[in-house]
Order: sequence, then C-alpha cells, then structure tokens
Amino acid sequence: MPLLSNPEDVIGRRFDFIIAGGGTAGLVLANRLSENPDVSVIVLEAGNAHVDDPIILSPTGWVPQLFNSEYEWGLQSTPQPHSLDQRLFEFRGKGLGGSSSINCLVYLKPHRADIDAFEKLGNPGWNWENYQKYSKKAESVHAPVPPVRQFRPTYNHDDVGHDGPLPVSFCPIASGVEYPLQKGLSELGIETISTGFGGETAGTYKALASLHPVKMTRTDSANAYLFPVIDRPNLQVLTGALVTKVVTSGDEATGLTADAVEFEHGGKFYQVLCAKDVILSAGAIKSPQILELSGIGDRSILEPLGIETKLDLPTIGTNTQDHFTCTGPAYELRDGNDIITGELIADPDFRGNLKDPYKEIEGPLPLVMSGYAFFPLHKAAANAQELIDKISAKINDEASPYSAGLREVYHVQLELLKDEDVPDVEIMVVPFSVIPMGPAGRAYVNVPPVLSRPFSRGTVHINSADPLAPPVIDPHIFEEDIDMEIITAGFKVSRAAAQFSPYKDIIAREVKPGPDVVTDDQIKEHIKSHVGTVWHMVGSCSMLPRDKGGVVDAKLKVYGTNNIRVVDLSILPILVSTHPQATVYAVAEQGDIIKADHM
Repeated sequence: MPLLSNPEDVIGRRFDFIIAGGGTAGLVLANRLSENPDVSVIVLEAGNAHVDDPIILSPTGWVPQLFNSEYEWGLQSTPQPHSLDQRLFEFRGKGLGGSSSINCLVYLKPHRADIDAFEKLGNPGWNWENYQKYSKKAESVHAPVPPVRQFRPTYNHDDVGHDGPLPVSFCPIASGVEYPLQKGLSELGIETISTGFGGETAGTYKALASLHPVKMTRTDSANAYLFPVIDRPNLQVLTGALVTKVVTSGDEATGLTADAVEFEHGGKFYQVLCAKDVILSAGAIKSPQILELSGIGDRSILEPLGIETKLDLPTIGTNTQDHFTCTGPAYELRDGNDIITGELIADPDFRGNLKDPYKEIEGPLPLVMSGYAFFPLHKAAANAQELIDKISAKINDEASPYSAGLREVYHVQLELLKDEDVPDVEIMVVPFSVIPMGPAGRAYVNVPPVLSRPFSRGTVHINSADPLAPPVIDPHIFEEDIDMEIITAGFKVSRAAAQFSPYKDIIAREVKPGPDVVTDDQIKEHIKSHVGTVWHMVGSCSMLPRDKGGVVDAKLKVYGTNNIRVVDLSILPILVSTHPQATVYAVAEQGDIIKADHM
C-alpha cells in the first residue's frame, strides 16, 4: 500500500509547490518537481487513492460502470445546454490518476499542425518539435506481439519514446471489425497509413493503448508517476482533499500572490501555505471553478454570488470545446466471423475459447477501442469548399458576434480546416454496447463519427459560492452550423464504408439509426437526438495572449498573478483532432518550465 499523507501531516505547513488535483497532469508534475530534494511538494486530490482497484486496472471493467446510460445526451430538435451539467461534472477522473484511471485507454498523438497552431497563436515553444520531445519523455512504447488478425499495429520506432515512465502498447486483441472497416474506407479514398504517431494522422491505423504489455492491465499516471516515488520525503499526497480556493494577497496593480490553498477534508476546512507556486491541475471543469471561487474571473459572475473580485479576468471559463459524437451508424453483426465484442468477451466460456490463439497473454484478455480513422472535410463532403467559404465569410464579417481575440483564434482554426492533409472528423470503432442496441446475446458495434475541432465555443462557470456545488456547463453545441455539417459528413462516410466487402459481409443489419434515416435532414435530426461527448473538454483556461482571450501565458501562469499556474487540458486554446491522453502527458512534461523558472 503506497504511503499517503494524513491531514495532520500537512495542515498549516508551508510547501514550495501545491498541486491542486492528483490526476494525469498533476501526478506528472508531482514526480518531476519532487526530483529536486531541496523543494517540497504536496498534491491535494479530492478523490480516493483507488490503489489496486480491479475495475480501474481492468482494460474492460470500466465500460458498464462508467458509461451505462450516460453516453447519450439527446438534444432532440432544440439543444438544452444546461440539462447535463451534473453528468459532465461527475464523469471526471476523481481519484489518483484522474482521467487516466477511467478513460478508454486510447493513446493517440495529434497532427503536427494541431500543436503548431498553439505557437502561431502567440505561445513560443509550444510546437510539434517540443511536443514530441516531451511526449517521448513520458512514454515507453513496447513492440507489439505478433497479431492474430489482419488488423496490424504499425508505427515508426523513432516516432515514439521507449524509456519513459508510462508503459504503452498495442492491444493484441481486436474486435474483428477494424480491418474490414479499413478496406471499406480505402474504397472511399481514406487509406491505411503506416504510422499515426509522427505528426501525420490522416488515414486509418491502429491506436496505441495505455496498457501494460505483459500484465494487460491499465497504466495510469498514479502507477507510472506517483507510486514509484511516493516515499520521497519531500513529497506529500493527501486524498479526500477538495480544493476550495486559492488564498491570495496583493491587487491587480502589483499582481496577486498565492499565499495558501484552502481545502475541505472530512467536512472541515483547512489550509496549506505556499512558498513558490500553486499549480491547478484539476481539469477543464474544476480548474476554472477553483479560480472563480478564489475571486479570479468575470466580475459580473462573481459579485452577484457574493464573491469579492480579486482579479477581473472574464475569459476564465470561456472558449470551451469538446469532441462530440453520436450513436450510429451501429450494426448487429453476423455470426461466424470471429467477432469479439464487449458483451461476448464478458462470457467466461467465450474467453476460454479465446485463450488458445492468445496464449502469450499472461493477464486478463483485454479489448479496447483501437480502430480509428481521421480525415479532412475535403474527403468527407463534396461541398467542402462551399462550407469553408461560408464559415470564412461569417468569421470575417465585422457584424458577426465574435470578439477580436476569438476572431484571431478562428483564423488559425480556419487554416487547419482548409489544409487537405489535416483531419477534421474521426470515425471510431466502439465494440461495446454502451447503450442498448438490440436483443441480448447478439454482437453489436458502433462506428460513429466524431467532430474533431468544433467551431462552437462553450462556457463553464460557477453559479454558487458553495465549493461543493457543480458549475454550470453550456457547451453551445452545434451553435455554429459548420459543426453539424462536418459531423454529418463523417456519419455519411462511416455508413458508406459498409457498402463494400469485406465490411458489408460481416454486417447483419443497421440498428442505429436504421434504414429509414436516409436524407441529410433525417441524419441531422438523428445526430441531434443522439449526440454525446467523448469527454475531452479543453479551453476553459486558454493559453493565449491576454488580448486574444487568454487566461494563462506560455509559461502557464495566470495573467495578473505572480505564482498561480494551470497545467491540464484546460490550457489548450484549440482542441486537438485526436484523443488527448498523450497530449495531457506531453503538456505536463513541458511543465518543466516551472522548474526552470525557479532554478
């Protein structure tokens, strides 16, 4: 059992670095900052330790526990932006390891243009070359075992790291749908590529997974970064400690200085004192909430709640973006095609029959989401240029309701949309029935599109001074018409691929939305009523110049403060086009700029 702190060990003590949030990024920082024995570090984590929790360690145990009916939002014909605040608030990584302990294990790197966009927006050093440097520092990618199926893992050795703390591997088991889908997509001009980890991601390929290559268990930031160094005398970790606010002194003229962090533990409130920096790594929902509860944010939001405005920074909690998806196209699959789905692999008899071809696997048989395709709008829609011209005209129209800063961000995002080598939409193979698909005992697969880089911008703000109350999340989903057009185009590509063998040969019937949904208007209505999030919110503490809507600078310091930083996905000013787990690790490793500032 790792040695964790007790409240009496830390209350009232002064620490050089206080990290709010023991999630993916927070534990990377805890490890790296405490490498210097002359500094003291404390991590305050609201959740529990979850040490050796079998549901977390299992590569498939999370599916029924965490998804269940939460997968779909369902906007019907009119979005209801506040109806899912509590769901979004609760579906987060509350516990050591954060989201790396509950996610789908997907480990993908973004397109190089996604990352270079950060530097173009005024963040020197935040480019693809540095991304790869820090990503490789985090990861230890293991060579794949010989595949049993035709869906083959491929990558370039030099594109990934091999000596980092985080074991990463290719899942040896696939559902049997991925390869036929690849063949179907190739008929549509979307080709299988040899590597998706070197900055070029357009095409189809097998994803890496945060999966131990021998034990076949999840690898998260707690096991990779924290537990191996938990006995460092200069590192304290307190679980069950909900950070409620940062206690500051000073004013806007001189800059606010974080003097302490207040937290709730066991129904009582305590403080730890700060000698150097307070670092918020609580995620894109909680980090802005902590800032607002601390009196840092939009005066018009804080003061009606009785919170004194210490620093008027109205961009906090704005610019949020997320990957949105839907249910379908989803299919019932034919018998006798060596199909493996989440329902089937849960059957002990089925697992027993699998053991022979996968006898090299020592641990439990894993099944994770590993089949992905990423492609530009130009390959998905015949009217792509017309759609681009329409959103370009709106952004350039001075009468449009955009701030000057957002307009500048949009111009960079438009460059990505116009680039025919940069993906705008994704298709993923989901071999789990996270919502009911049909009669039990059958095999089903969901092959939905994902909107890679939405133009719609949402918000997350407190509506209570109570730190235990969830914030209000308004994703403004599909507020920009281009977003619906892109995801609809992705839906049609996914469905069109099923017209070709061998993909069509394994499909018994389409169950979602079904053959009666044909026209674009019908597809859009289906998407609206079955839309969901992939839980990748970014942007609420954007790393941008202050006059462009920024909350933190390129050194991750909150504007107007002397020693408050944010290090998590909330700093991304534009959402990356792939799943962001690898990006969180890279961002946290690049947090070594904090160490450099204090040398």
